[in-house]
Amino acid sequence: MSLISDISVGDRLDTLEKTFTRPQLFRFSAIRWNPHRIHYDPVYATEEEGHPDVLIHGPLHEAAIQQLLMNWIGAEGQLGQLNCRTVGRGVPEQPYFVEAKITAIEKGEQRIEFDVWTHQDDTTCAEGTASVRFEG
Repeated sequence: MSLISDISVGDRLDTLEKTFTRPQLFRFSAIRWNPHRIHYDPVYATEEEGHPDVLIHGPLHEAAIQQLLMNWIGAEGQLGQLNCRTVGRGVPEQPYFVEAKITAIEKGEQRIEFDVWTHQDDTTCAEGTASVRFEG
């Protein structure tokens, strides 16, 4: 985490790289009680729905963005808000990237706003906005 005085609008956080596995997607479906087979059944996802593979869940994109922001702010801050939507497909077993760019800094309120997104190759998977606030 950087001190709020050390950052500027336009700065980007260090990219978080992840690779989700098929078992992780299956377990995420189970803990969310999500029975949609596009997240865990590759035959159904590809042959019935026409996807390239099973797909990463929308809420898992959000969780990855939260991980990036929480890693950056550490114990000194808190996540204020996250608004995100899935806009493209992400698949397991391939590098997956989570990004954030600072769009506003409110020094008096110790608040920072971001554009956030996830992607694989040239495909944006999810995009949105977020804010964090620092104590003191």
